[in-house]
Amino acid sequence: MPLSEHEQKMLDEMERQLFADDPRLARAFAPKTPPRRSGRRILIGLGAVVVGLVVLVLAVSLPAIWLGVIAFIGMLAGAVYAVTGSGSSSEGKGTTDGGGGGGGAGPAAPGGDDGGAFMRKMEERWEKRAGDDPRF
Repeated sequence: MPLSEHEQKMLDEMERQLFADDPRLARAFAPKTPPRRSGRRILIGLGAVVVGLVVLVLAVSLPAIWLGVIAFIGMLAGAVYAVTGSGSSSEGKGTTDGGGGGGGAGPAAPGGDDGGAFMRKMEERWEKRAGDDPRF
């Protein structure tokens, strides 16, 4: 069921307020583009799976269990390599975005200090709210 015009305006206003109050949190919840998979990465992974399958068949025909285990691990590694995106290229694309408050901006850089400061800030807010509540 689509939102009414009034509800859509209220939602837009809440989104603008979130960006104004805490832009880092708003960017963390903004929709992200999925990482692109390069054709070369898929071909390398697929080649590793095929080679692993051939070695696995060879290991079954010979009584070599250890070779079959190694072939299976190679097939699994090739499949994971083909399916996952490269970490360096997707991080570089996210940081080259020169946008400010746009909804397409990626999350903040995963630095150790940023995450710790955010969590510390959230804990302080929680303790402040719990301290102000007369029920506790």
